[in-house]
Amino acid sequence: MMMMSPSIKTEVRCGSCTRICTGETCCKTVYTNKGDTNGFVSLTPNYPAKVIPLHLPNVGGKFIAKKGAYMSSIGDVGISADMDCNPATCCCGGLGCIRQAASGQGTVFYAAGGTILQKTLKPGERVIVDALSIVGFQESVTFGVKPTGGCGGMCCGGEGLCYGTLTGPGEIIVQSMSFEKFKAAVAPPVQGGSEANDGAQPGEASG
Repeated sequence: MMMMSPSIKTEVRCGSCTRICTGETCCKTVYTNKGDTNGFVSLTPNYPAKVIPLHLPNVGGKFIAKKGAYMSSIGDVGISADMDCNPATCCCGGLGCIRQAASGQGTVFYAAGGTILQKTLKPGERVIVDALSIVGFQESVTFGVKPTGGCGGMCCGGEGLCYGTLTGPGEIIVQSMSFEKFKAAVAPPVQGGSEANDGAQPGEASG
């Protein structure tokens, strides 16, 4: 939370333990306006990212997302664990075997980085996506994997072993800068002992 109206009151509630498996804590903070006039709450993601609102009735009442994508929600929204029992997608698809499932009739807000693409796939329409770039997809979308190429491409192409595939019909959300990519981009380079001393010789000081 960044800021809110004086009439907003906060309450901590314990949710289902399955929330922990989806990258969330078991407790959640509920903001309620106790005043007679309209109030506001300003929420921000935990890292530099964009906020994506999604009205669940527009996507059939359920949306499947990667771990940690959920930020907040308004109205009737429940967060639960969605199990992926396909060995290929759970091991190579980038989303793991447990994903977030948001269901209900309210509005959910997701956090995603970089350039955001929201696209409604037509029946049979298929897109190939970097596995780390998938934010989520409608339940009607088929999620699969595809090799990034031959042995040379998979080992030396820089894209890993598999791409993710999303086949319509349904809504998908894709990001260009996932949290994993962001951490890798801002992580300080690993320096050896000689580099850490800035080239100083024994007995010399560097400042």
